[in-house]
Amino acid sequence: MTKPLLMGIVNATPDSFYDGNPHNNLPTLLAKCKDYADGGADIFDIGGESTRPSAAPVPAEEELARVLPLIKEVRKAWPQIPVSLDTVKIPVALEGLKAGVSIINDVSGTPDKEMFKIVKDFNAQIVVMHTRGTPQTMQTMTEYKDLLGEIKEFLARKIDEAVACGIAKQNVIIDVGFGFAKTREQNYELLKHLSFFKDLGVQMLVGLSRKTFLAQKRELPPKRKAQTLAANLVALQGGADILRVHDVKDTRKIMDFYQELQGAK
Repeated sequence: MTKPLLMGIVNATPDSFYDGNPHNNLPTLLAKCKDYADGGADIFDIGGESTRPSAAPVPAEEELARVLPLIKEVRKAWPQIPVSLDTVKIPVALEGLKAGVSIINDVSGTPDKEMFKIVKDFNAQIVVMHTRGTPQTMQTMTEYKDLLGEIKEFLARKIDEAVACGIAKQNVIIDVGFGFAKTREQNYELLKHLSFFKDLGVQMLVGLSRKTFLAQKRELPPKRKAQTLAANLVALQGGADILRVHDVKDTRKIMDFYQELQGAK
């Protein structure tokens, strides 16, 4: 059994839904990375544009100004920890790859041949995620005749497109897209049936951390930490290979527990 990996979310944004902050400057973000490294993160996932519902797009120049100095400092401080760049823009992805990024986390749902080509040229990995529309429209596009089947067909097609562009299949990572163009009930159904996607034959990233659909009505305000930890344990049981989280230290504890449980006689 391959040990699952822990990806720590580093939002270099003022408006991300959970930890966006106008004061997310370089020293603050590096301190967060240190906490993640000390807490057992296997990968840093750096992003400079919020993808929460209704989030406004950011020009490539502004996104690069947010992420590139951080990427460079992180690569110097923790060369042993791979860096993922959460972006949908080819110019941003290209500069990130030049700076040492080894994974492009493309949440657009529509990575094109040019994105696949630059990932191939750098022998990097790419995350392809299922979604519909844009952050402004995705929550109006939740009608499915066959939720699991349609998402699986979409991801299989994206794997084929990436391979056709020269990316090795083992360098493709899938993400079913929790919270993207899906209702609360659909997210729950996906979580219950994650193993349905394992025969696609590539690594599966799961991003559940603090998402709105995990909130319970009695929570004021809805922190969603306990539900996130529980949901991530369910995701591990469903075959998740990478957990993308805000709470690195606590998630490392449940991952280590899960590994011990799997090895118990």
